[in-house]
Amino acid sequence: MAQQNTLDDLKHQLANSQNDSGLYKINGRLSDFYIERKIDSALFFMEQCLMLARRNNKKLNEASSLNGKGLCLRHMGRYAEALQCYLEGFEIVQDVKSEKDFWPLPPWMFAPDKTARSTRLIVLGNLHMQAANLFIRTGNTELCIYHFAEAEKIGKETQSNYFLYYLYATMGIAYKNLNKLDSAMLIVQNGLSLSNRFGFKENVSRLLTYTGEIHFARGNIDGARKYYHQALRLAYQENNFVSLVMIYFGLTKSFMVEHEKDSSLFYAKKANETLASVGSLAGTVWNPATAYENLFQIYKLRNETDSAYKYMEMAMRAKDSLNSNTIKNAAMAQDLFFREQIRLQELEKERIQFRNRVRTYTMLAGISVLLLLAVIFYRNYRQKQKAKLRIEKAYDELRATQSQLIQQEKMASLGELTAGIAHEIQNPLNFVNNFSDVNKELIDELKSEKSKVKTERDEKLEDELLNDILANEEKINHHGKRADAIVKGMLQHSRSSSGKKESTDINALADEYLRLAYHGMRAKDKSFDTTTKTDLDDSIGKINVAPQDIGRVILNLINNAFYAVNEKKKSYRSPKGAAEYEPTVTVSTKKVGEKVFISVKDNGNGIQQKIVDKIFQPFFTTKPTGQGTGLGLSLSYDIVKAHGGDLKVETKEGKGSEFIIQLSLS
Repeated sequence: MAQQNTLDDLKHQLANSQNDSGLYKINGRLSDFYIERKIDSALFFMEQCLMLARRNNKKLNEASSLNGKGLCLRHMGRYAEALQCYLEGFEIVQDVKSEKDFWPLPPWMFAPDKTARSTRLIVLGNLHMQAANLFIRTGNTELCIYHFAEAEKIGKETQSNYFLYYLYATMGIAYKNLNKLDSAMLIVQNGLSLSNRFGFKENVSRLLTYTGEIHFARGNIDGARKYYHQALRLAYQENNFVSLVMIYFGLTKSFMVEHEKDSSLFYAKKANETLASVGSLAGTVWNPATAYENLFQIYKLRNETDSAYKYMEMAMRAKDSLNSNTIKNAAMAQDLFFREQIRLQELEKERIQFRNRVRTYTMLAGISVLLLLAVIFYRNYRQKQKAKLRIEKAYDELRATQSQLIQQEKMASLGELTAGIAHEIQNPLNFVNNFSDVNKELIDELKSEKSKVKTERDEKLEDELLNDILANEEKINHHGKRADAIVKGMLQHSRSSSGKKESTDINALADEYLRLAYHGMRAKDKSFDTTTKTDLDDSIGKINVAPQDIGRVILNLINNAFYAVNEKKKSYRSPKGAAEYEPTVTVSTKKVGEKVFISVKDNGNGIQQKIVDKIFQPFFTTKPTGQGTGLGLSLSYDIVKAHGGDLKVETKEGKGSEFIIQLSLS
């Protein structure tokens, strides 16, 4: 009743369809309905599909319909006509233009990605599968295996598990008939695995039947019968009459080999009845001749001579008819098989030519790419050479500029140092000059007194004058030695640095350069006035450094501090009621463990946070143009690093800065 309802519904839809697309779809479903029930009707409806596809120039639908028509013709034993359908289908789908426009295809023709290319390939895969089934029935093993391999390749390329599921079902029995039992079992198991993984329910009875067939071929009768019974239950659920025919044939022979007369007769009759309702499975073992042969053998075992004789005659007539059709079809198919061989040879030639063209084009493309790369590399090489020359020239110019700037920095430092030395020496020299002038006057006065008549009072004055001259000479001597010491010390510190370390009193060095820097600033700017403080740690003693280099660092830091406080003093406006700004520079030393810290601290304007990270970079300066080279702190940093120490700054904008030299005692 359910089948009749389905059939009535389809016929009702067919009568009411208004367009060719709808007619194509319904005719296809009717052909599917009859394919395992009434093969002549299935062929009729598939030919309607073919006519509609051709009328609307739907090439992919035409190829799909040719595939379906070939399937019907193959079941009817009309092999030559079936092969002709497949060859026409191959010619269509091997042209990519067939992808251009087509109607929706049956579910087993769908590609997972639903692209036109993949759909065309699935139609091609179905044609290969049906051609393989045709060639196994005509005994052409080589072509059968070739077409199955092509179909499987397409299924894997398009990742169409539904197509592979159907393919493995039909491949399994084909390989069993080729007596490749291990391969057949593996293929059928692959099909069952896809069914379990993706929930495919159609034709599972067919896969179980084939599994039973393989067990039977191996001589495992119980295993075969187990799978036949599992398949039987599913075939009833699926309304799969072709599967039922195969199952009944399998159960018949499984009971016949064990001489179970009743069971074998029961299933032989069921096979014959079901086969009559299907129509034909030409070219397979499931045919009327085999069915009659089975009944003949069973009745013979049962000693029912009349029935045995009846089915023997029917078997002979069926075999004669089958042989006649086979001979006729073989004659008709011979030319088509030859054409198929030629077609495949031509395809192989085209593939070889295509590969050769691809290889040639690839080689030419490779040569072109290599030539292009060679030109690019040569051009880059020339550009690099030119760039290298420009860089070398720029580097030489930069080096020369750097040398000039360093020399300017040195000359600036030397000028400041010279001013400090001159101011420092000026004091003792003033004493020497003043006392020399006084002595000159005293001597003149003594000479004048000497020409007079001497009295006791005159002698006393003379003694006083001599004593004053002697005292003055002592002062002259003292200040002369002081100037000499200053000159010697400055000569020692101003000579070119050898980088050689020696034991140095770091406190004395710091104090000396503080005084020199102060006098240098005073010499350049008479209005300069800054409070200087020292906080020197006497426990430090002497440390091993290059005194000229470290002295240069201390001098640079102190000069920067003096500049900072002087600039702030010029621009400072004290708030009402607040104390006046007092510029102060403090030099301190401190010993902490094995480290010595030398600090130069000022209460100037401090350094902006955004430029703190840049102050030790060469040529970076915050001073106005012409007042700084930007090398002082950079050179100082390098000198301290060369001593294995560190130079860092702590600053707060508007409050001042503190530069700290860290040196190791070892």
